[in-house]
This record gives sequence, structure tokens and C-alpha cells, in this order.
Amino acid sequence: MKYITQIAVRRLRNKLHFEFMRSILELLLVLGTNISYIAELIQKFVGRVNDEDLALDQLKRYGTTEEIHNEDGRRDNAFRRICDIIRAGHKHFDESKRAAAVRLGAIVKEYKGTPNLPMPEESAAIHNLLQKFETVRADTDLLGLDGWITELKDANDRVRSLMTDRESEAATKAQYKMKLVRAETDRQYAEILTCLEAAAIIDGVDTCKQLFDEINARIDEYNNILAREKGWRNSKKSDLEPDEEDVRIAD
Repeated sequence: MKYITQIAVRRLRNKLHFEFMRSILELLLVLGTNISYIAELIQKFVGRVNDEDLALDQLKRYGTTEEIHNEDGRRDNAFRRICDIIRAGHKHFDESKRAAAVRLGAIVKEYKGTPNLPMPEESAAIHNLLQKFETVRADTDLLGLDGWITELKDANDRVRSLMTDRESEAATKAQYKMKLVRAETDRQYAEILTCLEAAAIIDGVDTCKQLFDEINARIDEYNNILAREKGWRNSKKSDLEPDEEDVRIAD
């Protein structure tokens, strides 16, 4: 019989993975040190979690996932506001602005699915769109799009820069180190759970019940996070993070 809920720890992004492991360690230090079967393993687990903290800190300098996600959202918002203004311009009382909106509408129509593209393709599409906007400056000025176009360009440049930093040689080495550290933390975590399950069988589940309840509560919390993130990824496929088999980028 399994007393501890399962969680696919490999699916957790680096920061979430560390936070999860740290929360489990805190529970073990409070409620598990009196369980003789895992006392030594807990001390080893302390070292693994500390190693992961250091590896995560090293990754932070290379354009974190959260930053990329935020800048991607910023450029998506700018793109949509530009489209909103152009659509509204079709109904403007000023004939010249209506005409400008029609011309601009024909341009943005080619890029209507841009916010749903994978990250590199979206960056390239927005770069091309900005180049086309440059050829119709009179129309964009007439509809007052300068501010939003600047916002779109700044956010797009930021995403491209962060992605480049993330793919640098130094970042690759840091990612590889994180992959190794995470694997060791996961191994230690699995060993502790195996010993806890055995302790419940040998000494009775009541000896570990409070610890099991607390661990399962943490696991439920992070399983819910994974479910929400899976929904987000299904709504917008991107290469923001590598596949499960690859190293995951810090956020």
C-alpha cells in the first residue's frame, strides 16, 4: 500500500522543483528526525537541497524562464492593443484615419496568429511586422500607434536577448550542472519516501501519519500547479522550456 501521493518531480520547473524539495526538507526536519530509518538520509538530503539552491542561483544570470514569460506576455499585449486600435480606426469619423486603418489592417491580418506561435517564430514574425510598420509610418502616426509600436519592439528585443543569453555556452554548462544536481536530489527524495513507506509497514502507519499528511498536502499543492501549467502550455505551445527529458531552465 502506498501512503504518499505520487508527483512527477521531473516536470517541475527548476525554481518550483527547488521550492518543493525545500518544503519537503522542512517537514522532514520538523517531523521526521525521530524516525530512525531516515535520520541519516535527512542529513544527506540537506546537502542535496543546498546544492540545488547554489545551482539555481548560478542559472539566474542567464535570462530566467519567468522573465521570458513576462516579456512574452508584454509583447502579446502590445500586439493585441495595436490590433484593437486598428480595428477601432475602421469606424473613425475621420476618413483619412479610416483609410489608414484599412491599410494597416491588411498588414496585421497576415500576422493574426502571431501571439500563438512558438517563441522563436513569434520573435521573427514581430520583427518582420515592425519592419512593415516602418514603411507606413504616416499611417501608424495618424492612428497614434507610436507608443504601442515602441512597446512591442522593446518587449520583442528583450525576449530575443534573454533567449540568446539562455542558449550561451556558459548557460548550457549551468543547465547541465542543474540537471545533474536535480537528478541527485530526486534520487535522495525517492530513497527517503521508500524508507518512510517501509517504516509505516514495520512500525504502523500511525507513527508517520502526521508526516504523511503534511507531505501529501505539499504534493497536492504542487500537482495542482503542474496541472495549471499543463493547461497553459496546451493553449500556447512554445519552447520556453525544454522537454521533460532535457534540462529545465530556471525561472
